[in-house]
Amino acid sequence: MKRELILLVLLISAFLAIGCAEKQPLALINETAASPANGTSATATGGKIVDVSIQSFAFEPNSVKISIGNTVKWTNLDSAPHTIKGADFTSKSLNKDDSFSYTFTKTGTYDYECSIHPSMKGVVIVE
Repeated sequence: MKRELILLVLLISAFLAIGCAEKQPLALINETAASPANGTSATATGGKIVDVSIQSFAFEPNSVKISIGNTVKWTNLDSAPHTIKGADFTSKSLNKDDSFSYTFTKTGTYDYECSIHPSMKGVVIVE
């Protein structure tokens, strides 16, 4: 009984310590060798991750609508390299299966393109 009580107190202390830790928003994340999950998932900070695939020299979907604090994750599925370049963010050159993520912290419309292939365009709308 004492052992369970001690374990419970330790668990509660750990949860309190984690909850009191300073949380800083994600700003810019580069990832490699990741595969898209086609859809959305949650981030550690509570925002959602919206996946955008790069395939057949196009962004799919080419327009996404998200909330403040959400992250867009682009994953290159083409064999050709691509980039993601917007006014507020720029990725490195992404080879096949490489990813780039950006967390949006302000409302607005964010147009972007591939700087290697400027005809590839997309938009993120943050509400």
